[in-house]
Amino acid sequence: MKKIRVAVIDDIRDILELIEYNLNKEGMDVDIYTDSSIALTEIVKNKPDLVISDWMMPGQDGLEVFRQLKNNKRTKNIPLLMLTCKSSLRDYREARQAGARDYIVKPVRMDELIRRIKLLLPLDRLTKRFV
Repeated sequence: MKKIRVAVIDDIRDILELIEYNLNKEGMDVDIYTDSSIALTEIVKNKPDLVISDWMMPGQDGLEVFRQLKNNKRTKNIPLLMLTCKSSLRDYREARQAGARDYIVKPVRMDELIRRIKLLLPLDRLTKRFV
């Protein structure tokens, strides 16, 4: 079975590397991006199984990334997870309206992030390693 591919967008390299390391340990392939414009191009081209994005980034923020992915017929069905330090109910609602299927406030425990990822992916995409 093909490995699960996750795209992660954040402007903080340390966060990206931490997420990449932990998801790789779980058997996932991870593409990391510090630039949201490059990320959008690559996500449309490669169509990962899941996209995780920070909200507050230079250039296009995570909300705009999610809106563009949801408005593209190639990427509109990819589950989107917002990982941000914004924590108000209003922020949560705005992210959901932009297309986020889940919302996690930083700092996040890696076991919680992995659990939430598993909940977002269709069962037929999960390998025996996740079951």
